[in-house]
Amino acid sequence: MIRHALGLRLDSSRPVRDQIHEAVRMGARGVVLEAIGDLSPPRLSETGRRELRHLLRTMELSLVALSLPTRRSFDTTDQLDDRIRRADLAFALAYELGTNLVLVRGGQVPPEDDKERREAFASAISSLGQRAEHRGVRLALETGSEPGQRLKTFLEALDMVSLAASIDPASLLRAGIDPVAASRELRTWVAHAYAGDATGSAGRAAPNPRGLGFPAGALDWEEYLGALEEIGYRGFLTVWPDPSEDPRVRFTTLALWFKQFG
Repeated sequence: MIRHALGLRLDSSRPVRDQIHEAVRMGARGVVLEAIGDLSPPRLSETGRRELRHLLRTMELSLVALSLPTRRSFDTTDQLDDRIRRADLAFALAYELGTNLVLVRGGQVPPEDDKERREAFASAISSLGQRAEHRGVRLALETGSEPGQRLKTFLEALDMVSLAASIDPASLLRAGIDPVAASRELRTWVAHAYAGDATGSAGRAAPNPRGLGFPAGALDWEEYLGALEEIGYRGFLTVWPDPSEDPRVRFTTLALWFKQFG
């Protein structure tokens, strides 16, 4: 039985209002917005924020999370103060729009033997965690090219309730990492999960970590959903279409499959 409502991550290059109406027609129960462009905190006026909240409420859509775009990872101190300041504005915007979750690609957790980079990364994420807690939100680090256990060890060392993890199967599969294992390793740290794989993405995926029975980039859906059930995850499954494809095709295909699977 599929216990998760489906969400849709919207494309920041397209008008948000049109996409919200489109998401409702598809059957999405929630959306993930990106804090960039017209939705960047400095550009979105108080009137714009009220109108967006009203639209989501009228459409009966949940704001699953706000995504914080970053151009560089947090393992360097270069322009770090400015990046943290922008993150703080995004935390405030997320809370105001009605979500307590902010997603960020902070970069790969540096290995323990690279002390300088790891300390810089830990210091930056700790500072972000403190600001997130002050704003009443959680910051979920998107999984990328490191195993779930490494991210879990890092999060446990910081031990902040305002920090969490977001499972992105497509990114993990491109790196040859099993999303099923990552989900089980991160367990209660998982605050958000995507529904997707790397079969239709640009670039080449690594050999499938599940073995020769699975094509490169393919997700073992039954095991993935089972792992999320096992760890007690009850949140949304967010569909994140490639910008080059029609989001209706990807969302509808997954929605129909989930319905049959459930």
